[in-house]
Amino acid sequence: MVFTVRSLKAPVFLILAMALWSSAFIAVKIALVEVPPFLLIFSRLVLGSIFFLAFWRFRGRAKVARKDYFLLLLMGVFEPCLYFTLETTALQYTTASQAGIVFAFLPVFIIIFSFVFFRERPSGFQCLGGMLAIVGVIILSIYSEQSEHGINPVKGNFLELLAIACAAGYTILLKKLSGAYSPFFLAAVQSFIGTIFFLPFALLNSDLPGEISLQGVMAILYLGVIVTVGAYTLFNIGMSSVSATQGGMYFNLIPIFTLIFSIIILGERISLGQVLSMVLVIIGVSIGLANRKFIFDFFRAKILSSTEK
Repeated sequence: MVFTVRSLKAPVFLILAMALWSSAFIAVKIALVEVPPFLLIFSRLVLGSIFFLAFWRFRGRAKVARKDYFLLLLMGVFEPCLYFTLETTALQYTTASQAGIVFAFLPVFIIIFSFVFFRERPSGFQCLGGMLAIVGVIILSIYSEQSEHGINPVKGNFLELLAIACAAGYTILLKKLSGAYSPFFLAAVQSFIGTIFFLPFALLNSDLPGEISLQGVMAILYLGVIVTVGAYTLFNIGMSSVSATQGGMYFNLIPIFTLIFSIIILGERISLGQVLSMVLVIIGVSIGLANRKFIFDFFRAKILSSTEK
């Protein structure tokens, strides 16, 4: 099997998307100190929409089939509308690292939804890899040292669980639509739908902060431009080349990236148990993404070459 730039594009883009989404947990926690939740969500979506509109003329017009209007709307309702509402609320009750750990169970939802809607059966490698990755995530949570405390982790983690169920629904719809529309278009539609949805909530349920620090402003800009635009566009591009189940396996990397960013940004220390759990997650993801035919052909070629000698 020869690896080319084209064959590596999907894994690289999906890994980068996971890294950006992981960093969003920390950015949201920073911004929520000064900005009300709905105003924060609306602000990041407005920034993303402005970016998409600025570059829309370079992408050309997209003709939307009538049968896809409802699917596009439902995709936007799942994420960002419901997902952002649930996740941002969850982060008011639980810690960023715990939310990242719960998020790692997203592949399980994607596997279930893929089977129900696409009859896409997971392979033995995907099941084994997913189980190893989840075990690694659980071990990672056990060894995690919290530097900040959630006021109600049970409630926050449950809301995060509902959020990832919406994210799984979004992933399934995205995969269905990715063959007909560009990643840029799909990401822009999400941003526009979210902006309209959160406008009344931002106006009615938010008190404008009298003053926002530079750190808060940078967090909002990062969430709006880098995460909303960058992560979703990268994810949409990557998902256009892989199955929903394969794409879901990459979400297991989010707790690892969340921990790494916590170490770099928040100065948290890493233990031996965390290192071992990270290795287990990476091994699990690698097994889940392994090409069964390639592995069998590789070992068969090795056995044949050894017998010939």
